[in-house]
Amino acid sequence: MKFYLLIFGIIAGVALVSGAASNVGCSTSKDSCTAYFSGFPHVQSDLNKYTKQMLDKSFDFLILSSVFDVYSMNRPGFQKLYRHTSDKAWQDTIDLIKYQSKRGASVTLVKGIEDPTNVRNITGLLQSSESSSLQLALDYEKTMATEAHHIHKKISHADINKHYDPDVAHYLDEKLIEYQSGEIRKLSGYIANLNDILNEANTKDLGIQMFDEYLDKVE
Repeated sequence: MKFYLLIFGIIAGVALVSGAASNVGCSTSKDSCTAYFSGFPHVQSDLNKYTKQMLDKSFDFLILSSVFDVYSMNRPGFQKLYRHTSDKAWQDTIDLIKYQSKRGASVTLVKGIEDPTNVRNITGLLQSSESSSLQLALDYEKTMATEAHHIHKKISHADINKHYDPDVAHYLDEKLIEYQSGEIRKLSGYIANLNDILNEANTKDLGIQMFDEYLDKVE
């Protein structure tokens, strides 16, 4: 009995594949046989650009982490903070590519895609101090978060053109926006604490060392 059920299943599967291959029911529009639907096409190019920005972010923070390694400034706490940021951006890049593929889009990660972050400055990264690196990290997170909010708005009820797509909105909320809000709050707190340390001239060097040890424990 199982053998006949297996044969029937294979025949049914072949029939479905043959029907898809012959474009049965797919003649009404060019996107009718793809995973394109709802408001996703309205933000596809934005997500593509954002994926490229996220990849750039991963490389930028990898460079920044190297500034604080044992062979440079020897700040393992700062190095760990920025390496974690780089690793998270790398994973977000992979997740963005997978999500867009699931929605029927192809992703192009090439030079020439507009980068609206305006924070990419390799020389600046390599010359960062403890304080300036935290400010750069905060600015980077805010800019990426603002861009994510912009994409979210384009497919939410707030969009006057009604390109609503709750699936994209949920993805952005769960995978990006919630995390970014937490990172912005965390980095703001780090900057405030470090500024207090830097304002104490007599204990500044010791304070920075202790702050780095704290980062090494919590990150």
